[in-house]
Amino acid sequence: MTMRVPVLLLLFALGATPGQAQMYEGRELVETTLVADTTAIVPGQPFRLGLHLRMAPGWHTYWENPGDSGLPTTFDPDLPDGFRIGPIEWPLPKRIIEPGGIQGYAFKGDVLLVRTITPPDDLAEGSLEIKAPSTWLVCEAICIPGRAEPTLDLPVAAQGAPDN
Repeated sequence: MTMRVPVLLLLFALGATPGQAQMYEGRELVETTLVADTTAIVPGQPFRLGLHLRMAPGWHTYWENPGDSGLPTTFDPDLPDGFRIGPIEWPLPKRIIEPGGIQGYAFKGDVLLVRTITPPDDLAEGSLEIKAPSTWLVCEAICIPGRAEPTLDLPVAAQGAPDN
């Protein structure tokens, strides 16, 4: 698992387009992008959906177990009835020591959080806009809560091809 996530991060990042950004005092702290590992949603076939976070240099977000302080990032795709969604697949974080000896588990630079989505077998062809409300806490010398709702439009088709 630890090798798969960095490889997926690279693959997803190469094909992704910029999403929403968290701004603070005119500076972009976190950019979010929603990506998928397929060109189309195929009824009944699982696919992977990723939330890519890119933090400004020196800033970090937190892992599912943030440590002594911090809050984990949330990534909750809004899907129609009948879809199943797996838990977030977290890459391994870096251990950080913050002022006062506070230990945390965080991500700096880029991180890709992935969830496996299984659409229902009877999904009609067409198009689906996936919205993924997400929240995080980004920290440097101060911590600032962030939120975004990146979206991704995918066709629903009988076949899809690998993407990103």
